[in-house]
Amino acid sequence: MKKKLIVIIAAAIFSISLAGCEAVSNSAKNNTNQVKQNSVVNTNDNNIIKLINDKAKALSDKNINNYLSTFVKDTDTYNEEKLDKKYYFDNFKVKAEVSEPTVINSSDKEAQVQYVITTTKVTGPGFLDNRTLYVDNLKKVNNNWKIDSEEVLNVEFKDDIYEAVYNNIQALNEKDINKYMSTIDPSNNDSYNKFRDDQLDIFDKYDLAYNLEEADAYKDKSDKDTAVGFIETITKRDNSDFKNNKTTGVMHLKKVNNQWKIFKIDIQKTEDIK
Repeated sequence: MKKKLIVIIAAAIFSISLAGCEAVSNSAKNNTNQVKQNSVVNTNDNNIIKLINDKAKALSDKNINNYLSTFVKDTDTYNEEKLDKKYYFDNFKVKAEVSEPTVINSSDKEAQVQYVITTTKVTGPGFLDNRTLYVDNLKKVNNNWKIDSEEVLNVEFKDDIYEAVYNNIQALNEKDINKYMSTIDPSNNDSYNKFRDDQLDIFDKYDLAYNLEEADAYKDKSDKDTAVGFIETITKRDNSDFKNNKTTGVMHLKKVNNQWKIFKIDIQKTEDIK
């Protein structure tokens, strides 16, 4: 009886020992798999963030080819950037830096990344000094990450005068009359209504694209009112009889409830462009 009891205890200990070994072995395998998985994710993330840093470096270097190489070729985003950045690189120089890069999600072929690019003007107009928050959708092309589409979520300017100018141009591109009117001084009803009626008429007749090429606040501005000289190109997105043009003018702004609002726009020159 004593002998049987010893055998049973020994068998039980051996069984527990095997179970323990198996648990340790499974745990080791799981840890190894997790390390491998984390390694893949980290490699993915590093390559994604490198792409964004390459984009910013190309901005600083004024290298249009390197800049466009970060995008998927022949997409709408690529074509828009090619058109927009040609003037940008030809006329401006900035220092661009990436901050707060966050890979929102990624797989073997697609990814999404959010980041901020801060640009500081070296030469060019004042609106170049800003922080822009992006969300980019990426895809793999020949095993390299490229930007497939891009969304600007927010722009913060060093000088808040440019926020009103930027929002005004953005509202024109979006054909958003409420957003447009939020940039206009509401204190004079006649002027306010004329801004609205004139713009609604343009929205109704045409589908236009507005591109702000230059914007500089006058040096003698005060805390309550100022003016911004601007140059913008306006091109049609439809088959209307609208003539594409480059417009030079001055926006007059004043502070209303601590926000800059446009109360007058003087057009100084309009040149036809193709």
